[in-house]
Amino acid sequence: MYDKQVTREAVIKNVIDIYIETLGFLSDEEKASVNENTHIIKDFNVVDIDSMAFDAALVKHFSVKPDLEEWGRTATIGEVADLFIKHTNKKS
Repeated sequence: MYDKQVTREAVIKNVIDIYIETLGFLSDEEKASVNENTHIIKDFNVVDIDSMAFDAALVKHFSVKPDLEEWGRTATIGEVADLFIKHTNKKS
């Protein structure tokens, strides 16, 4: 599923796509504003259940499961992407 040549930008795009799809309540304008600096909780007042669904969708998509401590240190789309890049590289 994961090609070593995939760029950080491609991973960020995947994370953004999953974020938007998982939340399901963003307007078109809000969807267009999501970027690597988007705070995954605060920017759109994401509740726990949506956050957990986002986490589960990422784990399924990337086939890796970071530990809770690492999850706790991520706040933005970019940080989430970097976390999954790190763990995907460990699998290779």
